Formats: sequence, structure tokens, C-alpha cells
Amino acid sequence: MLTVRVALRVQPKGRDTFVAQFAKEHEEVPARFGGCEQFELFCNPVDPDSFLIYEEWTTREAFDAYRTSDYFAASGEVLFPLMDGAPDSAYYESERVGP
Repeated sequence: MLTVRVALRVQPKGRDTFVAQFAKEHEEVPARFGGCEQFELFCNPVDPDSFLIYEEWTTREAFDAYRTSDYFAASGEVLFPLMDGAPDSAYYESERVGP
């Protein structure tokens, strides 16, 4: 399993667009890309422009198929200009040990 964590900030004027685009992707990515088990967005309640994206993929290959897809590129055209600085991404080869 591959776990992906992306911490980022969004420009305040782009927050609503960012959240709306991610809501769309929350539904579409697991449906379009086999191996996507989690695709979630979390907001810091103290800093509403600070977000955490959390993803779980069955394999790195499944994640790479998504990350190199036209879908990801089109999504980036919407989301990347809304970000306030570079995202902080981390990738973990993982094994679920809890329920």
C-alpha cells in the first residue's frame, strides 16, 4: 500500500474554488482510478486556508497511473494556481495494522 500526505496552503480568494474542485475529485478519482482506497481533504479549523490531502493506494503503480494521467494534469491546471506556495508532500510504503 502507498499512503500519500500533502500539506498545503491555498490563497484565501481561491479557497472556495479549491474545495469545490476537490469535492469533485473526491468522487471521481476513486471511480476512475483502480487502486484508490482513500482520497480525502482536511482543513485546519484554526487556519481555514491550510489543508491536508490524504490518499491511500493499493500500489505505487496505481498511484503513478493517476499522477501521470491527463486527469491529474487537468486538475493541476485548476488547483496549482490557487496554492499559496509549494505543497509539502510525503509518500509512505505502508501496511494497515488497525481495523
